Amino acid sequence: MAEEDKKPVAGEEASADAPAGLSRLSKNKKLTIAVIAVAVLAVLGIGLWSWGTSPSFCSALCHSPLDNYVAGYYEGDAGKAVTVHAKAGMSCLDCHDRSTARQFGEFAHWATDSYQVDEEGFLVKDGSMLTKEFCTREGCHVWENVVDSTWGFAGNDEKYNPHASHQDAAITCSDCHKVHRTSELYCAKCHNMELPEGWVATSE
Repeated sequence: MAEEDKKPVAGEEASADAPAGLSRLSKNKKLTIAVIAVAVLAVLGIGLWSWGTSPSFCSALCHSPLDNYVAGYYEGDAGKAVTVHAKAGMSCLDCHDRSTARQFGEFAHWATDSYQVDEEGFLVKDGSMLTKEFCTREGCHVWENVVDSTWGFAGNDEKYNPHASHQDAAITCSDCHKVHRTSELYCAKCHNMELPEGWVATSE
């Protein structure tokens, strides 16, 4: 009688195996869900990173004071250096620092409304980043090439070259080149010269 008690009842094997089968199915489902979740997060991360490097990102969250800068990036004004950079496929972050410390600092200024803008809505900043050292850093402009390519610029006499000026170090890149405003030809203060497209003569 004891041996008979040990015999499995019909259907008992199936029920005994069922939890193991369900367990395997559950593991497969969990693995699939995990893979899908990782893939979705990866795609979202790549998308956010790509958007984070585009000009539109700069004004999407902060709005003022960056709307003017982003609008200028897209407007195609030949007198602004940002247009040349945009046509070359460069974005804001190719020139502007994206370090975490810098971004936190800028966010703090925006959140506390502690930044200053001028009458045109541009940030009031100390000095300019457009120095010869900055513009000729690795991967950007090569000074010798700049000098060689600007003799007789804008249809002027071949003897004129603003990058080989008798002013030497008295003037710097930002005296003429304006990234987000209209560029000014400093030389035209003294010389009667043709202006590059979209530029104006320095009046002061």
